[in-house]
Amino acid sequence: MSMIGAACVRPGCPGSYEDMGGGELYCDTCGLAPVGSIAAGAEELVSPPTGMTSAARGSLGSGGSRASHGSQGSQGSHGSARSSASARSSRSSSSRRSVSGRLSRSLTGQASTRSVSVRSSGSAASSSGRSRLGAGLVNVPEVPRPDPSAAVLENPEVPERKRFCSRSDCGAPVGRARGDRPGRTEGFCTKCGHPYSFVPKLRAGEVVRGQYEVAGCLAHGGLGWVYLAVDRAVADRWVVLKGLLDTGDQDAMEAAISERRFLAEIEHSNIVRIYNFVEHLDQRTGSLDGYIVMEYVGGKSLKEIANERRRPDGRRDPLPVEQACAYGIEALEALGHLHSRNLLYCDFKVDNAIQQQDQLKLIDMGAVRRMDDEESAIYGTVGYQAPEVAELGPSVASDLYTVARTLAVLTFDFQGYTNVFVDSLPDPEHIEVFRRYESFYRLLVRATDPDPGRRFASAQEMADQLTGVLREVVALQTGRPRPQLSTLFGPELRVPDTLLFTGTDTSDTVVSRLGHRPVAARPFASRRGGGLLGLVGRGPALPAAPAPGGAGAPALPGGPPPAGPAGRRPAPPRPPPGGAP
Repeated sequence: MSMIGAACVRPGCPGSYEDMGGGELYCDTCGLAPVGSIAAGAEELVSPPTGMTSAARGSLGSGGSRASHGSQGSQGSHGSARSSASARSSRSSSSRRSVSGRLSRSLTGQASTRSVSVRSSGSAASSSGRSRLGAGLVNVPEVPRPDPSAAVLENPEVPERKRFCSRSDCGAPVGRARGDRPGRTEGFCTKCGHPYSFVPKLRAGEVVRGQYEVAGCLAHGGLGWVYLAVDRAVADRWVVLKGLLDTGDQDAMEAAISERRFLAEIEHSNIVRIYNFVEHLDQRTGSLDGYIVMEYVGGKSLKEIANERRRPDGRRDPLPVEQACAYGIEALEALGHLHSRNLLYCDFKVDNAIQQQDQLKLIDMGAVRRMDDEESAIYGTVGYQAPEVAELGPSVASDLYTVARTLAVLTFDFQGYTNVFVDSLPDPEHIEVFRRYESFYRLLVRATDPDPGRRFASAQEMADQLTGVLREVVALQTGRPRPQLSTLFGPELRVPDTLLFTGTDTSDTVVSRLGHRPVAARPFASRRGGGLLGLVGRGPALPAAPAPGGAGAPALPGGPPPAGPAGRRPAPPRPPPGGAP
């Protein structure tokens, strides 16, 4: 019996199930699949492939650069499927979906207009000088650095379900089995005719550019295999070779290498180091291929860490919110560095960050672009990419959006984040981590606001706010406050005195609110004649004019004139006209 349109069976959820294509059913409110539809132990965190965004402001010509993708430590494939702006728009039109930035539905199903996206004023604070994972607030389990040679695949193969055409405007499935005949690992796309190959181009023992000796394959990315090699020219250090351009056009490849050389200038502890760009002649096909040579980062990707956590029933157990916050803070530090260099990362997700010991590193620089670049292809991933990128292009705000989406994917069972909730968040009433830590939910809401102008102004601002959320989470868990020294207000650097009043006899002195201050004699000048009418504190005062109705009294010698009606003191008498006495 079909469950399309059936009421969600989750307790208290007023939603119903929708078919998002291919028979996949998800609730339009809580975003969860029907109970029992996923076999225990079979659930894994699977990211959609990185693809080129159909942006109106830029397109990839025949000589344009092609970004490289794929995790160093993950064996997951990142195809080159293209994200569809029209499909995203049609999904966004659903009236029953929760809109990011607002609580659109309560447990009773009635609409709520309470906005939870609050824009803070002021610029971001200066760098807080964080030095290790967890900001000193939480201990994140370390991931030991493995033996690099042990990471080499014994039998490098790409599963048929992950074989797609590498042409940016195609992305059709290729190399699939037909009947009893297995799929071809090399051939031509039946849709566009573009050649494809899932056979490694480099073999163990092969030397690239006379310097890098290939040890084997690590993983398969959107532009081919990722290789482990030894740099024989620099202390036999381990390096990674990744394909740079999927073309046989030498001029196009040289242009791409020239355009990407700025990556070698990026140096940050949370970003993989780029060493070199090289060209290598494929002896089998005769094509001249380009490779990017980068630092080898041994460890586990966030996707692997998330998928290794299992409940007793075999289902994936989301990461603790404090651990996810620790990852987010480090990622924002890295993105902030890129933004300070006028660069955008564009494709942050669980696949593109690796934890090595107690440090997080961004490992895939294939989608990085300059902020003023309006010509190069834009790469992103459905479910992580901000909705405005297809129309307006990437920005600092869209980079921060990807971090918030990654935090959501890590901290709860975010089913439907690539379709039902492709650009929104589920109702907090249905997500335990949102109900327990409201500040965490508010941070995600602001960072994923549909309006980029309402998101955080910078990576540093978001990192500071996320650190505050982490402090609150740890305080709630331990029952002990975790305050932080204010970045706006600080303690007094010097205390001049500890007493407001001195211990002198004040019987014959005048004491003000600021302490002992003697009254000094000073002249009082007339506004009209400019002459001296008297001295304050010396001699008799001028007689005061009586108040209307006889309510007045002569001034006391040496004292101020009496107050008139309503506490007002009368003005001194003016001289008669013509100067008469």
